[in-house]
Amino acid sequence: MTKDLEVYNLEFEWPDEKMQIAAYTFIPKADYLSRYKRMSHALPFLRPAPYGNIPESNGMHIATGSVRVPIPEREPCLPWARSDATELDDIILLLSLFTQRRVLLFDKENMEGIVADHREFHYGGTLELSLPQISRGSGIETQYARALGSGVAEASALIRSEKWQSTYSEGRFLFMYFAACHRQILETSFLTCWTIWEHLFRLHNERWISLGSLRRLAAKEKIAFILTKYGLREKISEADWKSVERFTRIRHRLTHDGAFESADDTKAADLFIRLTEFVVAKILGLEPSKVFSPLERLDRFGRGELL
Repeated sequence: MTKDLEVYNLEFEWPDEKMQIAAYTFIPKADYLSRYKRMSHALPFLRPAPYGNIPESNGMHIATGSVRVPIPEREPCLPWARSDATELDDIILLLSLFTQRRVLLFDKENMEGIVADHREFHYGGTLELSLPQISRGSGIETQYARALGSGVAEASALIRSEKWQSTYSEGRFLFMYFAACHRQILETSFLTCWTIWEHLFRLHNERWISLGSLRRLAAKEKIAFILTKYGLREKISEADWKSVERFTRIRHRLTHDGAFESADDTKAADLFIRLTEFVVAKILGLEPSKVFSPLERLDRFGRGELL
């Protein structure tokens, strides 16, 4: 037994093909391409065929497809506050993170009108760019896309695993990361990402360090740990300690003064958020894309150069 629900703001791999994610089948609308172009597009760009030229647009919430839902559904693995949440909610969150848009279901979030931001997220691009590329056709007719369906399916299976759930305390940080990616003031995204790093440090160390000791530990020690834990650095060099100390000073000034001190601080905050994208991609089982150059920028930051 199944039911069909409309899905808003979902980008499909191909405008004419279904995506299978776990037990759910996502089906694009017959006029998907025209609907896709009516969504928010922050910058004009040329996408591979068959999308073509996409103009800049403020856009709107729009139903781009439907999802065929099995009945009954499995319970979610993420700690949703709602009692009626299912595995589909987990998948919708992952789709939002991987496509940098707020993906919505009609019956759960549209009953009284959509109030969510319809715009593309400002951050989070590393996840989508970390997906492998897939193609169809041949020769000059070859078309390319990101492997969204299989990528989200693999991430969904990973976060449901017992080991992942045990390591990441049910993945509560994914909700913070989701919030950090939205369009908002840079200060909010930066502080949210900082909280994620401290949270991850606790998850990796709470079995042998008391809660009191964890809270008293200097923030720079926690940041340095995450840099090595997730492969941003093999070991912390003298230059890396300077970077960590600069990040820490920027965070302290922001929390005490309510604003960044300089344009250099804002660029450093942007770098820290891109580093967080790198970490989250690793946590979701991906080899992080280097398109946003977080490692090279971290090198320059440690040398005191302009970002």
